[in-house]
Amino acid sequence: MIHIREMKAEDAQVVSVLYADSWSRTYGVLYDEAGLETEINKRFSVEKQESEVADPDVITLVAEDDGKIVGASLSKMDERRQAWIDRVHILPEYFGSGLADNLMCATLAKHTGLHSIALKVLKGNDRAISFYEKHGFAITEEIENDDSVGGVASVVMSRTIPRS
Repeated sequence: MIHIREMKAEDAQVVSVLYADSWSRTYGVLYDEAGLETEINKRFSVEKQESEVADPDVITLVAEDDGKIVGASLSKMDERRQAWIDRVHILPEYFGSGLADNLMCATLAKHTGLHSIALKVLKGNDRAISFYEKHGFAITEEIENDDSVGGVASVVMSRTIPRS
């Protein structure tokens, strides 16, 4: 049975590997080997995961199946108090299972009461873009040389959050 909960510091190693493997599978073709390694280390190191758990402006959720972490999502508030989804990653064997949908719904629920939430996804990641569109996000901006993702083109997507 799948259970979604907030990440704990002791989950950092497992979540780091989950994110790095997913990023590598999805975006490895966009970077040379050194660039891919740099992006993965910058984004997904164990130390980064531990610091994010301690940050009150970051919410990391993990999905467990019989105690094994099989997915994770991260959302955060920026300096303007805008909510951003930064990550939704699941193990490949859970593709099509509804796990990513459950993680997205849990992430959105954590931001109930805010007006909107946004995210950035690399241009060409059609699977992710379709997933986000299914959850009510629309492309609001295109960035051709996005410095925050190593100069690769990306899109910003956003949606309003219903008040419950």
